[in-house]
Amino acid sequence: MVPFARILFALLLCLSCPGALLAAAGPQSLVLDGKTRHFSLDSGQLSFLVDKGGKLDIGQVAAPETQEKFAPLPGNLGAGYVRDVYWLRFTLDRSGTAPVEWILDVLPTYLDDLRLYEPDGHGEMREHRSGDLLPFSTREVEYRGFAFRLTVPEGTSVYYLRLRSTSSMAAILQLWQEADFAPAVQREYLFFGLQSGLLFACALLSLITWLAIREPLHLQFGVMVLLVQLLALTLHGFTAQYLLPDDPELAGSMVGVLVGLSTGMIFFFLRELLEIPRYHPILNVVMLIGVALGFITAASVPFGLYSYTAPILMFLPLPTYLFLPFVFRRLLRQRGRSGWIDVAALGMYVGVSTLNVAGLVGLGPFLLWVLNGNQLMTLIYLLLFNFSVHMRVAEANQLRIQAQEAVERERLIRDDQTRFLAMIAHELRTPIAVVSAAMQSLRLLDPQPGEPRQIRYQRIEGSVRRMDTTLQACLTEDRIMTGRWLTKVERIELDRLTLELIDESGDEARRRTCMTRIGNPPAVEGEQALLVVVLRNLLDNALKYAPAPGSIDISIEASTHEKRPGVLWRIIDHGPGLAPELARKVFDKYTRGGENSAKPGLGLGLYLSRRIVQSHGGWLDADPDYRGGACFRCWLPLTPPDIASRKTV
Repeated sequence: MVPFARILFALLLCLSCPGALLAAAGPQSLVLDGKTRHFSLDSGQLSFLVDKGGKLDIGQVAAPETQEKFAPLPGNLGAGYVRDVYWLRFTLDRSGTAPVEWILDVLPTYLDDLRLYEPDGHGEMREHRSGDLLPFSTREVEYRGFAFRLTVPEGTSVYYLRLRSTSSMAAILQLWQEADFAPAVQREYLFFGLQSGLLFACALLSLITWLAIREPLHLQFGVMVLLVQLLALTLHGFTAQYLLPDDPELAGSMVGVLVGLSTGMIFFFLRELLEIPRYHPILNVVMLIGVALGFITAASVPFGLYSYTAPILMFLPLPTYLFLPFVFRRLLRQRGRSGWIDVAALGMYVGVSTLNVAGLVGLGPFLLWVLNGNQLMTLIYLLLFNFSVHMRVAEANQLRIQAQEAVERERLIRDDQTRFLAMIAHELRTPIAVVSAAMQSLRLLDPQPGEPRQIRYQRIEGSVRRMDTTLQACLTEDRIMTGRWLTKVERIELDRLTLELIDESGDEARRRTCMTRIGNPPAVEGEQALLVVVLRNLLDNALKYAPAPGSIDISIEASTHEKRPGVLWRIIDHGPGLAPELARKVFDKYTRGGENSAKPGLGLGLYLSRRIVQSHGGWLDADPDYRGGACFRCWLPLTPPDIASRKTV
C-alpha cells in the first residue's frame, strides 16, 4: 500500500472509530462482567499477524517469541485483496458473575477458511473450523455468517483466529451472550427479507413492463436489480444457507461471477439511463470498458484469476467520478425534476460504492454498518432509479404522442393540399385543353402563317406547354410527399415515348433534336405518366439552356448496372454546360440554372425527375466528364424492384 493510501486509511479510521487512537497504543482485553450482553471487537481489542505463505501453526503463533510480532488493530480487519494468511488475537477477561457460554460472530460471509483456537482449560488449544469452502451443515450455528460457540473460563483467556481468503481479506468480530444471539439474528433476517422482497418485486414489475411495452430501459433495470440482489444474497450468506448448502464451492464461485456481472450491468444501465453516449463520449468509453471488464471478471472466476481482476474492476469507477459534475449539471439543466432524482440516486450510489470499495480493497475501514447498511442504501437508490426510469419512459411516451399528433396534423394538412391541387388541376386542365385545341384549329386554318403570326403561335404553344409542365410538376410533387408511387405500371418503349414527346414539344424541338437507337433497346416497366415528366423535363431543359440552332442529341441503348439489365437514356446539348458549383446541387429542390437566370421555371424539374427515376429503381445524374455542353444520363431497370419482388413471390 502506498504511503498516501496508508495516511488516508489512518484518517478514515480515526473519523470512523472513536477509539482508534487509543487502540493504537496496544490491544485491550475485553472484560465480560455479565452486564454487557453484546460486544463489537472494533475498538482496539484485536491485534494481527501476517503469515506469509500460511506456514505457521497455532503452536508457533502462540509461542512467546511470536507474540511480539502481533501489531495492534485499531478497528476491523480490512487488508484488501491479498493472498497472505492473517492471524487475529484477542483476550477475554471473564468475571465470576458473567455467563460461561458465548457466541463469536465473524463476518463477512465469503471468507474461505476460518480456524478459531480457544483454550481448552488444560493448557492446550481447541480448534473450531468454518469457512465458505465447507458445507453449511458443518457449521456450529445455523447462521449466514460464521458463528462459533465459546466456553469462556473465568479469568483471562487468549483466543486466536486464523483467516485465509481468495476474496477480500476482511473481518468483523462480535461477541454475544447466547440468549441474545437468536433474537438479533431474527431481526437481521427480517430486515434482509423485507428489502430483498421489495427489490425482487421491483425487478419483476420492470420485466413485466418491458414485455408489455418493449422499452429497453425497463429490461436493463430489471436485469440489473436481479443481479444486484442475487449478489447481495450471496455476499450475505443466504445462498449458501438456503440454496446451495451442500455445494460450497459453487456458492463461493457465485460471489465473483455476480460481482462481475452486476458491476458490468450497472455500468451498462447508467450509460443508457443518463444518455452518456450522446453527451459524454470520453465517459462513454470508460463505461464501455467497465461493462467489458465486468464480464471478464465474471469469466475469470473458474480460472482462479478473480483476485487479480476484481481490484481493477473495483477501482474503475474512480475515473468516472471526474465527469460527475458535468453529468450532474446537464441532468439538472435538461430534465428538471427528473434530473434531481437522477442526481440523488447517482450520488447515493457513488457514496455507497465508494465506502464499499474502500473497505474491500483495504483503503478504508471495513465497518459493520457499511456492510449491512449497504442493503438499505441500495434499496433507496435502486427505487430512485426505478422512479427515474418510469419518468423517463413517461416523458418519451408524451413526446411520442405529441409527435403522432403533429404527424396527424401534417397528414390532414397534406390531405387538404391534395384536394386543393386536384381541384386546381381540374380547373386548369379544361382551359389548357381549350387553348391547345384552339391553337391546333388556328394551325389548320392557317397552314402557312407569316413570320409574325408564326412567332405568336409558337409563343402560345410554349405558354401552354409551360402551364402543363408546371401543373404536372405540382401534381408529381404531391405524389412524392404522399408516397403514392407506381400506381399504374405498364410496358414502355422509351424510343417511342421520346419521339412522341419531341413531336409534342413543337417545331423547334423537331428541328433541333436528333434521337439515336443503339442496338435494340428493350421496353421497361414503369408508370408512363411519371416517366413522361422525367423525359419532358430533360428535353425542355436542353431546349431552354442550349442556344439555337444547336442540336440536341438523344441516345437510347441497353445497359447493365450492378448486374441488373436496363436501358440507358442520354441527352446531350451543346450549350454552356454546368458550372462545377451548380453541378453539385442541380438536383436539389428549387435549384434553377442560376439565381439570376431569366429562364422561367420553378426549380423542381430535375429534383422531381431524380425522385421519379429512383422510385423506379434507377438513377439520374449529370455526366461530370462531358465538356461539350451538358450531358444527363438516366438509367432505368427493366422492372422496378417492388414489381420484381411481387413477381418473385
